[in-house]
Amino acid sequence: MNCKVNGVYKNLRYRILTIGHQTYILDVGSSKWKIVFPFLFWMFPNPAYKVEDQEIVEKIKTPEVAQANTGGQGLLGGGIAILIANLLKPMTDFFDIQSSPFVNSMIVMITVILLLSFRFYINYISKKKLYQVVNLESLEKHGIWIRPKPIKHFFFITGMYLFFLAFTVLLFIAFIEFPNVMMFFITVLVLFLTLFISVITFMVGNTTVKFKGGKKTAV
Repeated sequence: MNCKVNGVYKNLRYRILTIGHQTYILDVGSSKWKIVFPFLFWMFPNPAYKVEDQEIVEKIKTPEVAQANTGGQGLLGGGIAILIANLLKPMTDFFDIQSSPFVNSMIVMITVILLLSFRFYINYISKKKLYQVVNLESLEKHGIWIRPKPIKHFFFITGMYLFFLAFTVLLFIAFIEFPNVMMFFITVLVLFLTLFISVITFMVGNTTVKFKGGKKTAV
């Protein structure tokens, strides 16, 4: 069935779905796995909460004029990071550091953990902020499948994610073998962008949805 997707004001975790004459709040941050692997949003149903009180919807709804194409911004950000890496390549020798592969591996591991923790913290803060307006646990819960529309959006998100992920892994491997401060910070930036790709999985606009047969829960 047809569905209109709206954003929630200053909140990355939720979307407002209008399906027929009914309104739902979609939680796109309910699963940590879906944050790390954004294509899972289209493979499993997502939790949505039916809202009867339209005043709540108006309080949290993003104004139409404030919506932007964050997908293009994310890709632009990644492109800028790669461009900077190429422009600064002649200076990389200056930023070389002396450390063992073991120490470098520990730095990489700690960095990944910290970035993941920060991403999950943002997700938690977004939930806390919404619950100041409405307690989703008190609403009727459904599992909703959402299909990417147009289909090229699926390939765009998946391709961008795989590209950024591969680029991050290669740079971290290079850092372990040839430690360099500049390379490290560029890799951190790309990984940061990768962890926020899930935010643009469900874009504002029109799409199609399907309710998970008769059940009130979602994966």
